[in-house]
Amino acid sequence: MNTTIDTTIPGQPLAFHDPEVAQRVQDWLDTGKPLVWIPILSQENFPDAPPAILHWLDSRQAAFHVPISVPADLLRMPEGVTGWLMPADEVDTDVACGVWNGEVYILGVQDKRTGHAQTLLGERVEVATGQVDDPTQSAV
Repeated sequence: MNTTIDTTIPGQPLAFHDPEVAQRVQDWLDTGKPLVWIPILSQENFPDAPPAILHWLDSRQAAFHVPISVPADLLRMPEGVTGWLMPADEVDTDVACGVWNGEVYILGVQDKRTGHAQTLLGERVEVATGQVDDPTQSAV
């Protein structure tokens, strides 16, 4: 599938995305699902913040949720910060989203050490089998 989701943000073609993940986001937006963007409070996103502060902020994560009601709301996210994107009534997601240089990026997330797909809660469940990725096992 080769889609750019040109209708996501009027006048802003979505150039940087994982097509499967971006289509899921487009479906959420098309059906009018209220979404929430949750910043990933990490040293990578906030290199100048002390780790203890990031840990404290992470424990108060709900205060940083950004509601997304219409596609243009995606541009309200802070520039250069990756966050999780999901329907507001769900508890986990494997969709990451961020804005860089005024462009929205829709991505899947992989652990840099293991290469395993990641979710907000830390591990990805294979929907078809119910199998949870085991981060201690390497892919063959």
